[in-house]
Formats: sequence, C-alpha cells, structure tokens
Amino acid sequence: MINQPQRQARLTIKDDLAFLPTVQTFVEKTALAFGLGQTEALALTLAGEEIFNYLCTQVKPEAEIEISCYNGGYYAALEFILPIRNLAMRTFNLTATINIDDENSLDEMGLLLASRMVDHLQIGQNDNGRLQLLLRKEKSYPKTTATNRAPSKPATKNFSIITPEAEELKFFISESHHYTSPELLPQEFSYPGKIVDMVKAGDYQAAIVRDSTGRIGGGIIWYWSSTKMVECYGPFILADDTTPSISPELRQTMAEALLEYCLNAIARSPAVGLLNRSPSPDLPQHHFETLGTVLEYHNTSLPTERPSLFRQMQEDPGAVTWTDPNFEPFLRSEYQRLTLPREIRLTSDSGENRADFSVLASEFDRARHKVTLRPLWAGNDMEKNIADHLTLFTREGLDNIFFIIDLGQSWQAAFGPALRENSFTPRLLLPHGGKGDLLILQKTEPKKTESVS
Repeated sequence: MINQPQRQARLTIKDDLAFLPTVQTFVEKTALAFGLGQTEALALTLAGEEIFNYLCTQVKPEAEIEISCYNGGYYAALEFILPIRNLAMRTFNLTATINIDDENSLDEMGLLLASRMVDHLQIGQNDNGRLQLLLRKEKSYPKTTATNRAPSKPATKNFSIITPEAEELKFFISESHHYTSPELLPQEFSYPGKIVDMVKAGDYQAAIVRDSTGRIGGGIIWYWSSTKMVECYGPFILADDTTPSISPELRQTMAEALLEYCLNAIARSPAVGLLNRSPSPDLPQHHFETLGTVLEYHNTSLPTERPSLFRQMQEDPGAVTWTDPNFEPFLRSEYQRLTLPREIRLTSDSGENRADFSVLASEFDRARHKVTLRPLWAGNDMEKNIADHLTLFTREGLDNIFFIIDLGQSWQAAFGPALRENSFTPRLLLPHGGKGDLLILQKTEPKKTESVS
C-alpha cells in the first residue's frame, strides 16, 4: 500500500476514450490548483493522458478507472487504481526501448513516455489487491548559486535554538554551501525554496542557531524516513577556520545545542532511532554508534569511507526479516553486532509464477557520481534488467552504484540471486528504514578510469 498525503481530488471514470478530455482537464486543473507551474502541470497531464489512453485499450469495456491527484506541497502526485492485474511493466524501466516494427511494443510507447515525464514512479497493490500506479511531479525551484559575497558576520555565544522563518531557513541553506563540503549536503540543499516548502508540508523539520542580534550560526534538518525512523542532516555550522569570533568550543556548543533540540523534538514520538547517513564534521558523534560504511569513489582518487551513524531512542520492538539465503550470514552477523532482535525468514523459488518483467527505480546524485536502485516489481528478467542498468550507468561514468532492499517486504528478496550475479555486496543495514530494515548493497569493482597519455 502506498501512503498518500491527505489533500486530494478524485475522479472515477469509465474506460472510454470519449472521456479523455475529461481526464486531461481534471489532471491539469488539479495540478495547477496544487501549486505546480504550467510546465510541470502539463507534463503530469500528458503522463496521465498516456496512461488513460493505454488502459482504454487493455481493460474490459465499461470498466471503471479510479484517478486521484494528491497535493504534497512541493509536488503533485497522480494515482491510478487499475482494473487489471497485468501491465506492460518493462516500459517503466530507465533502460526500456520501443521497437517500431513491433505493434505490441508501439502500444506500450505511451507508458514509456509517461514514465519519462515525471520525477518519481511507484507501483504497488492497494488493500484490495488492485494494481496501484503513482506518478509524482515536483515543482520547479531556482537553484542556489555560489556568489562572491562578503562573509556574513558570525553568531555570538548569546544564542538560542529556534524554528526558522522562511527567509531565515533559506539564508541558512544558501550559506551552508560556503562552509560545508558539497558531498555532505543533500541534493535538496541546492534548492532553498524547496526546503521551505518541504518544511511547510511537514515532510521536513528545521532548527537554527540565532543570536541576540539576529545572526544565524548554523542549523539542522530532520525528517521521518519511515514510520519508526527519523533521519537528520547536519548540524551545519556557518563558520570555518578563518571565521573570527568562533572558537572550537563555541562551535561545538552550537552543534550540541542543535542536536539536542532535534533529539528533544522526537523524544516522545514513536521513533525507534535517529539516523545520519552523511555525518558533518560538526555532528557530535559520541551520541551515536556506527552502523557501517559505504565506499564513495571520486574519479581516479582513492575511495572515501562514508559512515552511517545511529542513535537508539527507545527499545527496539523487534521485526521479521525476509531475505535470500545469500545475505543471511551478513544479516545474522550485523544483527548480533547491533543487538537487534530479528526473526530471519529465508525465501526460496518454489516454481511459482512470476511476472515476465521486473521494474527498477533509479535515483541519481550526479554531483557524487552516484545512483541508487530500488525494486518496484519482481519479474523473470531481474538479472538481465540489473545488468542493463549497470551498462547504462557505466556509459554515464557513475562509479557509485547502490541497491536498496526493504527486508520487511518479502517479494523484494527475489532480487537476491540477480544481485549476486551482478556483483553487488551487502554493505550496510539501516534498522526500520522502510516497512522493515533496509539492506544497502554496493556494486563492487567500480569502473576504472584509464589515464590518457
């Protein structure tokens, strides 16, 4: 089941192409009402049009199609509850192509176009077992740019930790680029206006250091990455070694105060723990334990070990973990090291029917030459599908390739043999990161950059 924001508009309509203008108007007007710009609203409308057009050729006459549009504050999402159990899944892969000589392939072109017009795609089943397709289009925001500006005056020791106003938050986000290494900042920090809207929507929470004169000394961002886990970015202090009036002691005091504010904000919540997957130099690491590390490759330089840190907030309630036997030794070792109570259940292929095609979602972070794959649908072609994605990533010079499996969703364990054959190795376990724990695997033997003489 895909969780949705609360504000929504819904349309139930027959699978008749005569209603296509109705679907177009519904999606476009609703997307505009939910804050998308004209260009983004048009892209979401065209995606909805292509999917409705395809469904009208596939479902039985007079079947009903449920279409909903959701407002996420900084995005609009379009959902289809489908009256069919099978869909041309392969077209939703980044590597999908269309054969113009194949009539069936041409019929699927609309689905491929729809998947390329949106920023995120999810496939699942609702509580009634019906196929659920969710397309998300984000608002367009101006990107922050590095400017030659006089350094802002540092905050003083007479500070407090507050929830920032919109302009204060944008100032903190923009200034953080001048004092923090780019690889430690999340991609969203390139768009200060997006962070503001994410806070307004309740997806992010933020706190800043502000002194008695109004000067801002740093900040921290946190959000719920699952129903039981909170993840944070920072704290980021707006100072460096050349900043006057900021002693190491004051810097540490600010960072401790920001982290304490975050911890207090989630202390009485259902959060089992606080996670930081890209610790800043200012993060008081003595409050955390290390879950593990991943390797980040930077062209021809030696890789950097990037740790993930975890702070347990309350007793772990335990969970069931579904896994391919391949990953059992790693999981047992990690669960024992981290003293996490888990029941490990091994999955197997018992000859049951499976869809012909699998679907993978790709999340890019090109500044770090990084891409993360997530399974959306299991199918008989999993090994080839992963290999095709790897070929594409190699051509694009992406050395840091990761795959995330949700161990709380048993069907995802089916990707285990395909991941082994494509040289993925378990690196990191994130407790309660999804429906269950998240297992992060990394592609070994990254592409080597040859020197040119």
